Amino acid sequence: MESGLEIKATNGDVPNGVPALELYLSREVLVTGRRLSGVVVLRLSQPMNMRSLMVSVEGIERPAGVSWVRALRRTEPFFDREKLLSGALKPRLASERFSLMWNAVLGRYTGRALSVGEHTYPFSISLPASLPPSYNGRAGRIEYSVTARLQPVIGQAVKVSRSVTVALVPRLHRGRPVALGYPTADGTVQSTEINVKIDLAERMVCMGDAVEGRFAISNPNHDSIPRITASLEVCEWLRLAVEKEIKRERVDVAVIIPENPSDSSIEASFRLRLPKSAPPTIEGAAISVVWLLKLTLDTDPTIEFKTPITVCSPAET
Repeated sequence: MESGLEIKATNGDVPNGVPALELYLSREVLVTGRRLSGVVVLRLSQPMNMRSLMVSVEGIERPAGVSWVRALRRTEPFFDREKLLSGALKPRLASERFSLMWNAVLGRYTGRALSVGEHTYPFSISLPASLPPSYNGRAGRIEYSVTARLQPVIGQAVKVSRSVTVALVPRLHRGRPVALGYPTADGTVQSTEINVKIDLAERMVCMGDAVEGRFAISNPNHDSIPRITASLEVCEWLRLAVEKEIKRERVDVAVIIPENPSDSSIEASFRLRLPKSAPPTIEGAAISVVWLLKLTLDTDPTIEFKTPITVCSPAET
């Protein structure tokens, strides 16, 4: 008979007489858009009848600033994918579950008989490319875990879990157009004849690497542009009842002084370094991390060009 209790055991650490359940993963860092693979090992010191052996991957988002009442409630996972390794799936209907329990008590349902010894179950589960990576910052946490769960026909379930890190590997050819803005002192937007073309070596950059590019400014009216600033900003957002910016930080700046500030065409290269400790790009349900490349022209009024880039965590692939 299935019970609501579970025995939680780490690899090789189980009470005497209880099935030893062990979980091994092929990688310490999982990658979005790829497959999670590993092995579940079940060691038995005595024969047993098993109803099911499952392995699952779960992702939970824990936004910062949530009330303590809501925090006490169980956080529902935004991602939960299961794979049956052996046995039968749990019935969904209450009547079917009761029937299964009653038949197990009467000995009519014996499940799958397992002998003494070691039983090995390899598995592979796909991870969607759209999953947000692991995150721990001002806006909260995004956490992932892998769990193996053994359910005997009669008795307590045994499970073992491991926390894992999920790294973002962005999809290729995900270009976005450059967004233009013309801020002034009073916050209004002004039109201008100045145009900027920004070419980036890569729009997807790993933490610890550099954002490299080149810009070309078309200045048909020969306005004075004495100073040009290329900068890299990271913005951490939290969306609950309202959207709220938690943190905005400028991580690197490059200053360019044109030889001829009124030239009709100004071109230059720039290189901006991403710190290794920076958070990756996040697009979660409540947590977002946005990276912006900004080009600021010290005209009157100031002109600002900006475009998003994608920052990922370095991971062995």
